[in-house]
Amino acid sequence: MEHNKLTAREELSHKECRRDAYKLLADCYHLPDEKLIAELSGLDTKMGGIVADLADLRPGISDIGALVIDYSKLFVGPYELLASPYGSIYLEDKSQVMGNSTLDVKKRYAEEGLDIGLKEAPDHVAIELEFMYVLVFQEITAFNNHDFNNMTRYQSKQEAFLKTHLGVWVSDFTSKVTENTETVFYKNLARLTNFFVIEDLKYLCNTPLLTTQDTLLAK
Repeated sequence: MEHNKLTAREELSHKECRRDAYKLLADCYHLPDEKLIAELSGLDTKMGGIVADLADLRPGISDIGALVIDYSKLFVGPYELLASPYGSIYLEDKSQVMGNSTLDVKKRYAEEGLDIGLKEAPDHVAIELEFMYVLVFQEITAFNNHDFNNMTRYQSKQEAFLKTHLGVWVSDFTSKVTENTETVFYKNLARLTNFFVIEDLKYLCNTPLLTTQDTLLAK
């Protein structure tokens, strides 16, 4: 995509697609249930882009029992995790949970006023994807309010987070999922997750910041 040729309205539409993609990917890494099936079934493929690509997940959602079993084997245990969903496993030298990288993630969440509680480690893939959703959501809010400073600040936060955390370990993680999954759903999910996160990091690294005049055109 040639970002410097996008109009402000096109740029806003692209941001909204990114926001929605992060949210849907995050939802897919929670224990599968009827709500997820309904969400995937209701995808509007006319939106194009990553949202249309995510429609590839739908053929594999018919057997929710098989998905729950596969999810548990991959991400929960009770013994060895076949595809650990925690960033610290891939970022820390000793492959430990709740390492320094986890504390850094938690600090970044706190800076945004977020508290995930004690139910899950802060660097779980679903939570990191949800954090990116929050950052893109805040960028869009600033964009619509013509708040140029906050818009660029949230763009920078997204790029920094992917460069330091999710974008660093997502390929290793999704490779583990691909190697160990027994369902088409998680195989496709792994492929799409890796592709989207890596491409989004490239997008953030190569996107020129819009001028204030461009931003006003989005109104």
